[in-house]
Amino acid sequence: MSTTTLPPATAPAHPPEWLRRAAVTAAGMCAFFTMYVTQGLLPSLQSVFHASVAELSLTITVTTLAVALAAPFSGIAADRFGRKQVLLASLAGLALSTALAATADTLHGLLLWRAIEGLCIPGVFTATVAYISEEWQASDAPAVTALYIAGSVAGGFCGRFIAGMVTAHAGWQAAFVALGAVNFGLLLLIARGLPPSRRFHASRGGLGAALAGFAPHLRNPKLLGTYAIGFGILFSQVCTFTYVSFHLAAAPYHFDLKDLSLLFTVYLVGMVATPLAGKLAATFGKRPVFVCAVILGSGGMLLTLLAPVWAIVLGLTLSSGGVFIAQSMATSQVPTFARQARSSAVGLYVLCYYLGGSVGAFGPAWVWAHAGWAGCVALVLAAQLAIGTAAWVLWGQV
Repeated sequence: MSTTTLPPATAPAHPPEWLRRAAVTAAGMCAFFTMYVTQGLLPSLQSVFHASVAELSLTITVTTLAVALAAPFSGIAADRFGRKQVLLASLAGLALSTALAATADTLHGLLLWRAIEGLCIPGVFTATVAYISEEWQASDAPAVTALYIAGSVAGGFCGRFIAGMVTAHAGWQAAFVALGAVNFGLLLLIARGLPPSRRFHASRGGLGAALAGFAPHLRNPKLLGTYAIGFGILFSQVCTFTYVSFHLAAAPYHFDLKDLSLLFTVYLVGMVATPLAGKLAATFGKRPVFVCAVILGSGGMLLTLLAPVWAIVLGLTLSSGGVFIAQSMATSQVPTFARQARSSAVGLYVLCYYLGGSVGAFGPAWVWAHAGWAGCVALVLAAQLAIGTAAWVLWGQV
């Protein structure tokens, strides 16, 4: 009696390396694709909802605040339930909530959907960063991480650009539907491109044990100082790009939505600045590079006080480059200063970083109302001086 030898059951074919890396890049795009999309839309939304600048800035604040509050818990969830599972669930929630934001007929309704978006976003970046560290060889991880960062920069620009262009032609509701559709398309790419985790081991401790890991970090002066620095970095960036939209929409510039959307191309400098920052730090040290980044960003802010549009655009470009370099240095310091539970240390940094973004959107509204763009620039310069001094004093010879 003859028998037929059947091939052994195997797992689905492993995706090719180019597809895996494309999926990581797409995850980076999703992490920042919708976070700040309303920055360039604020002047347009003002005519729709007839709200004040402070009220409209909440469309950014509620999102970044939700990101800040959810970030530590998204890391705990990824440790417990798996990287890819949390990543895909977060992406599905993000795509759905973004599209449903188009159903809002009041500013409060839009704020609710923007907050839900913020709750979904942290699961994208916490799960992706952990997945990269586990599923790629240590020698390949830096290059793959660079792809993720490049994707996040591209996502930050593309989200603003698409939102502005679609709003200019079809209204803000259509913009949110389009953004949700793009997110869903990227979800499909990521689901196909990232194979199931092979090296993931679920954490056994409960929520209480995970939260207990935060305590040592809160007694570490260098970490606390670095958390404050992260707060100041995103405060500066969000303040700058939120209120420059109002500045350029007003006389004598009268930028329309298309102009404001194109303005965010300056963000693409991050795709060059971030890899450059790592090379400079390896040669000169993180502290000197951070201080130089602060000086670069501050000089850019001063340029935006000049009248010509080219000077403002150049200033915003330099400011963005400084922010991306500073953020790269500060993020890399956190695991260095954490003596244990490094993942939770990074989670706390993310919390403080996005709290800074929340305050940067809403807090300067009073300054804008009373001192205009010059007052906002002065506020950013004060924040830059504070974080530059803190890094120089706390980081030591690094």
